[in-house]
Amino acid sequence: MKKLMLLCALVCAFAVNSFAQETATLDELKAMKAEKEAVKAGIQGEIDALEKRILEYPGWTMGAGVLLGLNFGGLNNWYTVADNPNQETQLLSIGLGAFANYNAAKYYWRNNLGIAWSRGSSTFSGVEQAAIEVGTWNLTSLAGYYIWKDKLSVSARANWQTVLFDLSPGSITASAGLSYTPIKDLEFWLHPLGYQWNYPGDDFTSTPGASFGGSYTGTLYKGIKWTSTLAGFYSYVDDADNGFTAQDLFNWRWVNGFNIDNLWNGIGVGLTVDLIQNKQLAKAAGITEAGDLGVIQSLYNLGFTYSISK
Repeated sequence: MKKLMLLCALVCAFAVNSFAQETATLDELKAMKAEKEAVKAGIQGEIDALEKRILEYPGWTMGAGVLLGLNFGGLNNWYTVADNPNQETQLLSIGLGAFANYNAAKYYWRNNLGIAWSRGSSTFSGVEQAAIEVGTWNLTSLAGYYIWKDKLSVSARANWQTVLFDLSPGSITASAGLSYTPIKDLEFWLHPLGYQWNYPGDDFTSTPGASFGGSYTGTLYKGIKWTSTLAGFYSYVDDADNGFTAQDLFNWRWVNGFNIDNLWNGIGVGLTVDLIQNKQLAKAAGITEAGDLGVIQSLYNLGFTYSISK
């Protein structure tokens, strides 16, 4: 009996010791993991700082990103879609964003291209609609010469936005004036010398006017990037023949992109939101009510992204 009790005591002691060793090993592993994560966070901070310095260094910086969305997309009052400018879902959406910027001590040249294409069946008010295609093209070039430090510059800007493939309707805006860059990631421009050519000419009015806006490219949080561009044009003249005042010819576009970068091997998740207010587009699409001409058009795409930079 004593031998049996001794054997049980030995087994219990061995089990307790094994459990204590396993617990200690688990705690050690957690501690090692915490140390590695701290090292990773420190290295990532250094990488982000180096990347920022590279982008600010004189010379060319280039990059591109591709967005692929499946069943995540929609538009509201998007008047270049003649049959139905309101769609709730799309099966496939593809977007491309690219930039090529040159920085020097006294001048700069910044170029951006945005392309979006969507195709698929959709529903509107619960009714299945015919398949549609939606495509946008937006090309911008801005060049400037610093006249006060690296903040204030004399600048010129050109922008071409239109429908992908058809290339009509569309507008080309050229302007010159001043740009202000309070920080590297944020820029504003006010160009009182400008002209906007809206085509085709039968339905749209081209006028002289002022171009203004701002753009931002930065990081909201670790791994979450935000790019935003707001551009507007105010006409100096009326168009009595088509029933437009200078205020009616005022138009703006605001494009926002949010990207959770590099979740796995360069693949991330991106969201693009495109907003437009343009009474000429609304009237050309057959909108007749004065209150509906100024409605905001919207388009969004959500999907996977893949980024390439140099």
